[in-house]
Amino acid sequence: MLAINRRTLIGAAALAASLFAVPAFAEDAHPYFKGDAVPLLDLLPPPPAPDSAQTKAELEEVISLMKSATEERKKLAIADDEENVVAFLAGMGVKLSKEQIPLTYALIQRVVDTEDEITTPAKKGFGRKRPPLVNDQIKPLIELSKSGAYPSGHGTNGTATGLVLIKMLPEKKVELFARIKEYSWSRMIVGVHYRSDLDAAYTAGALLAQAVAQNAEFQKDFEPAKAELRKAMGM
Repeated sequence: MLAINRRTLIGAAALAASLFAVPAFAEDAHPYFKGDAVPLLDLLPPPPAPDSAQTKAELEEVISLMKSATEERKKLAIADDEENVVAFLAGMGVKLSKEQIPLTYALIQRVVDTEDEITTPAKKGFGRKRPPLVNDQIKPLIELSKSGAYPSGHGTNGTATGLVLIKMLPEKKVELFARIKEYSWSRMIVGVHYRSDLDAAYTAGALLAQAVAQNAEFQKDFEPAKAELRKAMGM
């Protein structure tokens, strides 16, 4: 008969902990790579000039969109200020918590952290002022970030998040592309971005998604997260 002693119990406890513990990266997210891997200052065209007809038209578009948006749409736009996979999925009616999908949450958080690495230098370099700083008729529905407007960071990570999720959930491709557009559009509805910020963000997000897909750490994290999400969604 196997003797059960203190060492055996400690070993069993350690094994159990290793089986059920959330990976370290879920609580300590960090970017997959630094910003120079996707140099957006070189890859994106500059934004429209501040005094251009296009910028003036885009400001009018923001004002019009904010006035015409329903209260329900404004509520979703405000909720879309959250940058995580739970909020992204919630906007398309998928109700999951961080605790239900810790691997997926962690993987997407690392994508979001990588987005910040690549968009911060571009925002500083392009130096575009956000709409409320140019036209005082625009009253943002959320706290106004001090970062530059171009390209939209939320739009970039929303695009990248959606494209990663399409690889996990190809059956939801149509819905996810619609959600990418809606998530980006929310940034105009809350009054913090121009249309051209979002157009640039789609390009930046696609570049980000392509770059992370080639990253060895991402590839290691991806398959377990995919299996977890599909199981949580009953797929």
